[in-house]
Amino acid sequence: MPGIMRPVVLGGTIILGALSGSAWGQPRELPARIVTLGGLAEVYKKDTPTWTSAALRAEVGQGDSVRTQSGGRVTLKTGSGQALRLGSRSQIALPSGSDGAPTRVRFDHGWMWVAVMPGGESTQVEVRAGPAVIVPREGGVGIRRNPDGSLLIQVHHGTAMCAGPDRQWQQTVSGQQQLFVPASGMPGPPAKLVVDPVEGTWVRWNADQDFAGGYGGQKSGP
Repeated sequence: MPGIMRPVVLGGTIILGALSGSAWGQPRELPARIVTLGGLAEVYKKDTPTWTSAALRAEVGQGDSVRTQSGGRVTLKTGSGQALRLGSRSQIALPSGSDGAPTRVRFDHGWMWVAVMPGGESTQVEVRAGPAVIVPREGGVGIRRNPDGSLLIQVHHGTAMCAGPDRQWQQTVSGQQQLFVPASGMPGPPAKLVVDPVEGTWVRWNADQDFAGGYGGQKSGP
């Protein structure tokens, strides 16, 4: 029997958690399910003509998109427990034909955080975001897509494989490192991770979610 799912509210964000239940064997990754929801978020289903308000427990599958408005925040969880979190004014799509491994995500703009269980059997998440493809191996990886098309990839814990869209370059980014990818051209080497003070609340929230959810890392400080 699946576990009983019960919503709770923490800091204005609705969180759906499993209270009990047994492991599911070889879960299908998609559709993903919305498990946290704060502020205004919308879903575009491939078989509907318009964006509609997102709802807790709603499923998001191949060909669907999710976006947040100002102040919005949403988390999608795949069948094996990978978490895709969006910050304010952000948008992703799950391209059609993305069954199986890896779970492919197109990141259009804004802030995204991918959390992958360490040492688990979950399939990879492959994030395509303009000038780079990011594959978190484990841990928590934040990605910011800037208005000029550049990317900032920050590995807070774990590792991520990063490459050009045609694999014209490849780099491994480890925990507490970041990689800046220009809109065109080659990125430099990874540098020490530096959190922008404007993004402090977003980073702390994700760190706490990762720690509580078993993705690794440490609980954020006060």
